[in-house]
Amino acid sequence: MPPVLKVHELRKAFGTARVLNGLSFQMRQGEVISLVGSSGSGKSTALRCINFLETPSSGEIEVMGDAISASQNERHETKIVNATNIRVFRRRIGMVFQSFNLWPHRTVLENVTEALIYVLRKGKREADETALSALSKVGMANFGHRYPSQLSGGQQQRVAIARVLAMQPKLMLFDEPTSALDPELVGEVLKVVRTLADEGATILLVTHEMRFAREVSNRMIFLHKGIVEQDARPEELFRNPASEAVKRFLSSVISTVA
Repeated sequence: MPPVLKVHELRKAFGTARVLNGLSFQMRQGEVISLVGSSGSGKSTALRCINFLETPSSGEIEVMGDAISASQNERHETKIVNATNIRVFRRRIGMVFQSFNLWPHRTVLENVTEALIYVLRKGKREADETALSALSKVGMANFGHRYPSQLSGGQQQRVAIARVLAMQPKLMLFDEPTSALDPELVGEVLKVVRTLADEGATILLVTHEMRFAREVSNRMIFLHKGIVEQDARPEELFRNPASEAVKRFLSSVISTVA
């Protein structure tokens, strides 16, 4: 079985600021990988490039055998090869953002059924059933007729996760899903992510919750200056940091994972 995701020599610059500098890694079905590293190391940018919310400057991304590549000419204009696969990628990839991005004028149920009806073209009854099943998985089935303003931040983020789950993605991207939450609400969202991981979901996670990352991940990829500094199982990364950059980072967070 081919990898679910292959990233090869991915580069991204914003003007003269180079954020990704040749990022390469692969992940298999059912793996949970955490991207970790200091702020500015390129973690969130990598996720946004994988889903083509940001256009890479160059490199190749392959999802379940379908590839898109980018390159730049001498005028720094980006050329995309197989751009039609972007739509394919977005059908296969679900992304949970730092902010919840729920429609404030739609109920919880309507937020989840929106894409099912207008993207997947499901009928309302089937969409409602699918949405309620997804909401049940995150403990929000009884909140279907509430509006986002009537929910806590943790509840809103669980609805955002349900919205992704309802689309049955092959790969789930989580971009610091707890960073916008009050500390007492973090646990309820991490519990949902842990359950999905235990059920075999393929998850690429950006997080500063290092204890959680250590416990839930099959691998941890440490990014430094936009490249992979170390790619290892959690215990290996903590026991044998591959560079001074990894050592410095771990020493700054060690009290949170002890």
